[in-house]
Amino acid sequence: MDYETQRRLICALGRRMWEKGWVAANDGNLSRRLGEGLFLVTPAGVSKGFLSPEMLLVVDREGTVVAGAPGFRPSSETPLHLECYRRRSDVHGVCHAHPPAATAFACARQPIERPILGEIVMSLGAIPCASYARTGTLALPAAVGPLLWNHDAVLLANHGVLTVGADLEQAYWRMETVEHTAQIHLNARLLGGGVALSAQEVEELQK
Repeated sequence: MDYETQRRLICALGRRMWEKGWVAANDGNLSRRLGEGLFLVTPAGVSKGFLSPEMLLVVDREGTVVAGAPGFRPSSETPLHLECYRRRSDVHGVCHAHPPAATAFACARQPIERPILGEIVMSLGAIPCASYARTGTLALPAAVGPLLWNHDAVLLANHGVLTVGADLEQAYWRMETVEHTAQIHLNARLLGGGVALSAQEVEELQK
């Protein structure tokens, strides 16, 4: 997939996140590994629903801008994205958003880990909650980094959700799965709590 196609994809997925209500105002960010130590990232201060390809920036491993239109700067969460790429060579796309149900779990600092939904057991497994770290600081990637070895989705305490994928589309779909799962968990609690799968049932799903 060429660079221009990647730019259009980021804008399309940003628009989709905004339409779903996963991001408000200028919240959220997306990125894509380009290869040779370069990454395509969304800019700060722009609604994800109104991105255009020329607004996107190319940064190096240190977050230094190497290509981009004047007047735009990388998202303050760019170090978080770069941490994902540094930790996982298989990751080529990163998505960060604030989907309401999943972010409610993050604000309660409660992981989504009780195995009540077979699909999530097979796809993502438990979704941990990283310890609190202030947004836009290097403390955030430090808090999230150790969880990335075994998880493709992480709740950010009092903040939102981070998902990674083999490409940006997979990272986006995983965000959709996290939010759908969070909604089901909340609804199950309204009915008195979901019935957890047994250890044997979980093992069979994971095979």
